[in-house]
Amino acid sequence: MRKMFKKIAGVIVAGAMMISLAACGGSGTGSTTATTGDVEDKTGNTEAVSEDNGLDMSKTVKIGVLVSDATSAEALGRRAYLENYIQKQYNVEFVYSDELKDAAGEKSAIDTMITNNCKSIISESSFDRPAQIEQCESAGVYYAVASGTLTEDEYNKYKGYEHYIGATGPSLDIEYATGYNMAKYYLDQGKKNFAIFGGAVAYRTEMHVFRVAGMIMAMIEAGGEGANYQGASDMGAIVGMLMEQGEVTPAEIGDVTISGYLGGYDMDEAWFAKGAEMAQTPGLEVLLAVGSGADFFGTAVAGTDVKIASVDAYADNYADAMKAGTLDYMAGKFSAYNAGIFVAAYRAALGSPIRNSEGNAFAIDMGYWVSTNADEFDKCLAADKDVENPVITKEEIDPLLTADYATFETFVKNYDFDSISK
Repeated sequence: MRKMFKKIAGVIVAGAMMISLAACGGSGTGSTTATTGDVEDKTGNTEAVSEDNGLDMSKTVKIGVLVSDATSAEALGRRAYLENYIQKQYNVEFVYSDELKDAAGEKSAIDTMITNNCKSIISESSFDRPAQIEQCESAGVYYAVASGTLTEDEYNKYKGYEHYIGATGPSLDIEYATGYNMAKYYLDQGKKNFAIFGGAVAYRTEMHVFRVAGMIMAMIEAGGEGANYQGASDMGAIVGMLMEQGEVTPAEIGDVTISGYLGGYDMDEAWFAKGAEMAQTPGLEVLLAVGSGADFFGTAVAGTDVKIASVDAYADNYADAMKAGTLDYMAGKFSAYNAGIFVAAYRAALGSPIRNSEGNAFAIDMGYWVSTNADEFDKCLAADKDVENPVITKEEIDPLLTADYATFETFVKNYDFDSISK
């Protein structure tokens, strides 16, 4: 997972800011007021399950969830899966944080979860993950990263900690490939004129930096002999440049053009005006967005031939945008994305933590479902919206409660739609 990252470790400055529109969380209204103590069995069958797998599942286990996004379709979908499905199938109670804004908020939320007797904490907030790991280790509470990853240095430091469980989600390699594949899809069609929405590149947030770096590298490869971006022609140099500058400079990349760019999430009148101007650039063919492309620019491109490609989630409003032609390409997570990390957090709380083949915390890559037309999108959305029968059910999860690491890793890695739907 981390081979590519090693090549450029020297140029990376860890992104200090994570924002809600980076899509990684859930909601937290009144979430940290859960009562302490044991809760009555909700499943009605934990005694039978306990006899089958050797785990004592007779008492309710509390699992905390740290979130920095409480409103996006992706965040709401993942919370619904955990609370409306998983919580009804197993003797667990999820204790959600409020929407976190900084590292101090993360620390306070963890303190509250510890007070509320949470045995494991799943984190979808990344303002200061090392501090979160240290806090949980000191308190003897298990900690896992969901829908994300640690840096190479962080993993090497914490992989042997007793209470660090591991991480499932897009590595930086996968984020890079996501941007690369998105741009290449249109370059292979002969498209030459692009605009980029870089989102949290402005804050040096690594996942957005790597997505944009992938887009630019695909353009360099398609731009012909000698093509480069501001003199750079390899991934490490481009990542370093984006980290240093915090933005993309419109440029000619051989015979491919980046004709417009917008970053940040100011979302004031001036910001939206800049976005509309970018989306309506003469000759523009494709707008590549690290997230929320249809939300921010759909109106501006309506009635034009400009294609919008985005990294986001499967939700009704995006299905409508696909049908209307204002969204053309989606790389999105699905509601059951955190099924694997739930299994790991639950097993750890029950006294059966999962460790990798070397006896350390695991780091398992997961990517996105990709749809390039309305029919593909509708098929994914239909599978993702069925709360009573989600794409990953109790039937698939139960064997993982006693599975070895190789089986668990294979399950998590088979996240693509075709594998799951079978």
